[in-house]
Amino acid sequence: MVEEGQEFYDRAEELGILREKYAEIEKYGKGAMLAMYGRRRVGKTELIRRFMNEDVKGSKLYFYVDLAEKKVLLDSLSKAVQEQLKESVAFSEFDDFFKYVISKSERSSLVLVIDEFQRFADVAPEAITSLQKHWDLTLKNRKVMIALVGSSTGMMQKITGGKAGALYGRASRMKISPFKYKDFRLMFEELDEEEKIVRYAVFGGTPYYLEKTKRFKDTIEAVQELMLKKDGDLSEEPKNLLEYENVRVHAKYNSILQSISSGKEILKEIQDFTRISSTTLPPYINKLDHLLDLIEKNNPLLGKERLRRYRIKDNFFRFWYKFVFESQTALNMGNRELVFNIIRDGLNSYVGRVFEDVAKELLVCYNGKEINGMRMNFENIGGWWDRSGNEIDIMAYNKKEKTLLVGEAKWSSNPVDVDVVDDLFKKSKSLGIGGKYVFLVVSKSGFTERCVKKMQENKFLYLDIKDINRLFSSHTK
Repeated sequence: MVEEGQEFYDRAEELGILREKYAEIEKYGKGAMLAMYGRRRVGKTELIRRFMNEDVKGSKLYFYVDLAEKKVLLDSLSKAVQEQLKESVAFSEFDDFFKYVISKSERSSLVLVIDEFQRFADVAPEAITSLQKHWDLTLKNRKVMIALVGSSTGMMQKITGGKAGALYGRASRMKISPFKYKDFRLMFEELDEEEKIVRYAVFGGTPYYLEKTKRFKDTIEAVQELMLKKDGDLSEEPKNLLEYENVRVHAKYNSILQSISSGKEILKEIQDFTRISSTTLPPYINKLDHLLDLIEKNNPLLGKERLRRYRIKDNFFRFWYKFVFESQTALNMGNRELVFNIIRDGLNSYVGRVFEDVAKELLVCYNGKEINGMRMNFENIGGWWDRSGNEIDIMAYNKKEKTLLVGEAKWSSNPVDVDVVDDLFKKSKSLGIGGKYVFLVVSKSGFTERCVKKMQENKFLYLDIKDINRLFSSHTK
């Protein structure tokens, strides 16, 4: 059985899917295959452990696929059956193993979990074809639930999601993503809201990274110990991920990620920064997007696609490539203080972008509900920008009602003053979109009295850090 690992945090939706699949095989006597994938460290094995240890009442078998020869894998399967199911068997072929699964499922329901399943494609591809054959012939009509777990996002998609994949159309798929901010907060209830946002901005929502930071009250201290020290637990984590995914030409991927993290977010800017040709660059971008799930494409809401920007999705990777990767020479020379000062000076500006994401997530949480008496009702949410340099942090749109919410998020030590309100009015006129406008300002440090007065006169929605704390806390209860 999967051993006890790090502390488990809320994965209610994912657990619900696993429980539903298990209930279906018990009720209808039909097989269920589920491909569960996501980057390393996001908590896939912990989720499976929780499900198997607490929800599965019948027979259950967990197998971890090592990078080993076929005979070693088959011997390990035999050992797993002996240890977990208390039955002495010896498998000389993968057909033998799946015939055993068929026999086992005749007597009672069975949950089979194969962790790092995608490795079979490299070390024993016949295991995949054997599963395909026995699933089609027998297992799909037996009381067996097969969970295929994988950390190689691209390979798992290829095997189970691509039309040429051996298991295409047979497995339902569930992507395990890093925590969003509302779930992240559950891990750090002891921190005040400002420190929570800083911690999330730096380390993102990957449970493994966050668990490493639990012993630190101060995020900057965690950065010093975990990232800047040569032997820090997370000092080379992004590079290790690329190696784990068997990505070749690391230099090009590193250059692209460094470019985007430094603010070069348009394709032409990335090309100029990396010196990768316009014909060669798109395949690398696509792999970082679709296969590695590291970057995302953003278009201005209600704007033109040609103004598309690229952004690193994971906060930890964005922070690491912006501050740590660029400082490798100084760190290798032992000058951590220099790097620390660079981080300290640039942290507020960096966190500001993530603060916009947190504000958008809060609005999504309350879509269809009210925030301070204002009803949220929108079809899409994002940001907006044009070629002239005008930019709006937050924009949400309801086409049917012709309602447009435009907003700014300010991560500053100073209270927001009326200039922000005036500027938001001015930028909203650049949109050239008709309809009813609703205005929002979110501020870390609150608002001046004259700013509050002006916002009240114009029926603004305005939120400070205390409001964010209250609204997120209320939503998760």
